[in-house]
Amino acid sequence: MFTASCPACGAKVSLKASASTTAVCGFCKSTLVRDADALRRIGVQGELLEDYSRVQVGTGGRFEGRQFTVVGRIQLRYDAGAWNEWFVLFEDGSTGWLSEASGQYAITFDRGPQPGMPTFEASSPGGTVSILGALYTVTDKRTAHCSAAEGELPFPADSRWEARVVDLRADERLATLDSSSGATPVLYLGRAVELDVLQPTLLRSLAVVQESAGALPGALQTLECPSCGASVRYVAQLAPNVTCRQCKSELSAQPAGLVLEVERADASTRASLLSLGDEGEHAGERWTVIGVLARRAEGDDTEWFEHLLYSPKAGFRWLVQAGGSLQWTDVLNRAPAAVGGRARLDGTTFDRKDDYAATTTWVAGSFNWRPRVGDRAKVTEYEHRTGAARTVLAMERTADEVTWSRSVEVSPTVIARAFGKAAPRAAAAAGAAAGVGLRGGGVRDLALLFSVLLGLFALPALFTGRLTESIPTLLIAAFALWAPAKLIGGRDED
Repeated sequence: MFTASCPACGAKVSLKASASTTAVCGFCKSTLVRDADALRRIGVQGELLEDYSRVQVGTGGRFEGRQFTVVGRIQLRYDAGAWNEWFVLFEDGSTGWLSEASGQYAITFDRGPQPGMPTFEASSPGGTVSILGALYTVTDKRTAHCSAAEGELPFPADSRWEARVVDLRADERLATLDSSSGATPVLYLGRAVELDVLQPTLLRSLAVVQESAGALPGALQTLECPSCGASVRYVAQLAPNVTCRQCKSELSAQPAGLVLEVERADASTRASLLSLGDEGEHAGERWTVIGVLARRAEGDDTEWFEHLLYSPKAGFRWLVQAGGSLQWTDVLNRAPAAVGGRARLDGTTFDRKDDYAATTTWVAGSFNWRPRVGDRAKVTEYEHRTGAARTVLAMERTADEVTWSRSVEVSPTVIARAFGKAAPRAAAAAGAAAGVGLRGGGVRDLALLFSVLLGLFALPALFTGRLTESIPTLLIAAFALWAPAKLIGGRDED
């Protein structure tokens, strides 16, 4: 361990990892670089933004049989969000990084510069790269800036430092190509992890978080919209990007209040099943609806709703409402293997079901990134059925990232009861059981197809004189097909 006095304030500063060259003084926030047996001051760090992370410098854990301790952090921000990179020291003296973004974690290790790897400019979400014999998919390409740092780090990082990183995934395996320090990318390899699996110790308590941030994580806060004066509820720091439901202004939640950024986002006159602020219990957790999106597939007038739910313990989930169907959705912290018309996850094969471009048409509430009306994503859906049970994997691709989610159908009646809503009509529940897709209209399209086929089948009867024998059967079949579709269509128009 290296120990010296801060040249700015005289406080004791220690570097525990032999790879550490930089430290941030815990008292005066000076950025210090080791120079032989002394520390040299090169600047001052900005204040860390309270993000409700339970991890802190000093947090311990265990990964693949080795104990580690968190010794430093870089807080990175980009135009639509932020994440943490925690520098960790293992008991054998080696080091690594614990990435934390929207409740998802990964541990990676520095493998050094890799000539021949794709540059930052040449990388594109959805592309594939062979790394040490394994095929990885580019899932994120991001430029971010250091907003603040603390503890000890292997290189200097302050507000002047820009990170240019490309993330790649192969199931739970994670690779990062970091072009921050030059044209030749530095490779980091590791895998996605769950925080509980790391057996963490010395996490920040909820009481400490409350004292430093002024509110428990997940607690809805209320402030006045600076545009129209309406009350706006949001989850501070965890989901600080807000759209006023009254005037549709886009807002950014800062410690001092709500800051108006863009006025008058497009409004929607449609009503979703759940409303902002609704609370209910499902899957053993207490959930709050903090945001609602409306989306539409190109070439289709059918609109569906995606509700962002938050639980202080379980994090974020989505409840997707498409016609009479409801899907409980979680964003995956890994990338399923997708080859040809199939995707594979946890030993289960999913068949390719649909491809479409989805556009965001309405935004209200608070989000852990910044959604906007007009956002567009290419969506590919894969489906697996076991009896009546249906699971859908969805891959969404934008210019910056590729994300995967997993959805299972849930009973509209169960969700309505959990959130204190009126039970949906039986027809809508029947539509969910029939497997109406995210875009809706599936039953109506099927009814139209079969009706046309039945009509063609009946044409020869016009010339044989046996039409009267076919009419009863045709009427019964047409009614059986069109009645459910009509009822579900009425639900869409409510």
